[in-house]
Amino acid sequence: MGDKKNKKSTADILQESRHVLYGDEVEVATVLENVLTLLNRMDTRLVSIEKNTSKNTSTLTQMNDKLNSLTARVIAVETDIVNVKSRVSDLETSSEGTGNLFDEVKSKTCSLEKDIEQLKRNNGDGNDSQSIKDELRKLESYNEKLKGKLLDMQCRSMKYNLIFTGLQEQRDENCEMKIRQFIHNEMKIQKPLEFGNIHRFGKSEPGKPRPIIARFLYYSDLDMVKKAGRNLRGTFYGVNEQFPPEIEEQRRKLYPIAKQARKEKLKVVMKRDKLYINDKLVKPDEIADDTEHKEPQRSTTRPNKRPRVNSTPERDGS
Repeated sequence: MGDKKNKKSTADILQESRHVLYGDEVEVATVLENVLTLLNRMDTRLVSIEKNTSKNTSTLTQMNDKLNSLTARVIAVETDIVNVKSRVSDLETSSEGTGNLFDEVKSKTCSLEKDIEQLKRNNGDGNDSQSIKDELRKLESYNEKLKGKLLDMQCRSMKYNLIFTGLQEQRDENCEMKIRQFIHNEMKIQKPLEFGNIHRFGKSEPGKPRPIIARFLYYSDLDMVKKAGRNLRGTFYGVNEQFPPEIEEQRRKLYPIAKQARKEKLKVVMKRDKLYINDKLVKPDEIADDTEHKEPQRSTTRPNKRPRVNSTPERDGS
């Protein structure tokens, strides 16, 4: 039959078929061959259509899978947003309740201090009864307990706060964006973090940027940032926990002791105003007594130290 017949067009094949139908003399074998050729071409086209349909179906399936995945991600993000909003609301409610309780305890403490002072004045002449002295001691003891509770409440309210120092201050700046960029670029933390409120505090001084206080929603985020503070060694930046002034004053006495112990490769743990070296509680007064009688050594070099910033905001409305 040869390739020549295979190259016939569909029109030629139909023309020959018409000759058969209308009486033209054409061999039956030729007609059957033409029909077979048409059937083969139809089969080839059907196969091609099936392949294209299969490809389109596969593409649609992939698109559907991607759409389902994207929908799932959107739902997960919406859930996270709801959880974050709930967390922020809980923190705001907790902070408001802590603030009210703080004011109440502070008011009671001030009232007790006035009563104690009055009792001391009444007891100044030494002629009052023993019962007044006992009452005075009770009031003083109760007042100390209230102060302890007040201090503990302050520490708890500051537990989720970190103080960032050394960041340049600009007018109309976005403190949250600045902290996020600082944590990413300087502290090498890639994980997205969730914050409550971020702002500067303290009095403005020319050429001296005020510290930034950042409140974290999750303590695990705060702990990660605090540990990454080692990446700031040798810079003018600093990251510190926030404590009430009374606690910060005690910690300031413990910092040199802790630094020396770390140089000696000892185990150092500081919790609030307590310092533990090799699991033993260390009191700064005892250290001072031990070093009183030692001959002071003069240092020939003066290290450049970054001044430590008070972690408690001043109540100046800033």
